[in-house]
Amino acid sequence: LFMAVWDKLIAHNRFRSFDFTLKVDPDAVLIPWRIRDHMRPHVGCNAYVVNCNKFPGSPNFPMMFGAVEVFTLGAMRAYASGSWKCGTQLPWKAWGEDFFMTHCLDYLGVGRIADFGIVGDNVCTGANCADNYKA
Repeated sequence: LFMAVWDKLIAHNRFRSFDFTLKVDPDAVLIPWRIRDHMRPHVGCNAYVVNCNKFPGSPNFPMMFGAVEVFTLGAMRAYASGSWKCGTQLPWKAWGEDFFMTHCLDYLGVGRIADFGIVGDNVCTGANCADNYKA
């Protein structure tokens, strides 16, 4: 299902008008100006945000995890042109969406932005509602 949703997003091409694309879970609270503060230095990059390093010794971490996923325009362009490779060349069928996107973008050569302060939730390392840096 998630690949079909991404395919629809790509087909509409609206992502090409923006520096960043965010995938946000419906129950997430997002503060846009904080996202801008985190992402401003990365305008023009070909990268996505890895926002969780819950298990630093694991080969699967850090990764994109949780309620908010952030992609630069370059990352979205790479995904738009190469997602078919991920669908045909990676063993994705048992993966969740965030795990798939992490591995797909890595496979396509998209860079990583390690920002473990962009998201605060109880899925990765916990949440502090008083933290004014989290987006």
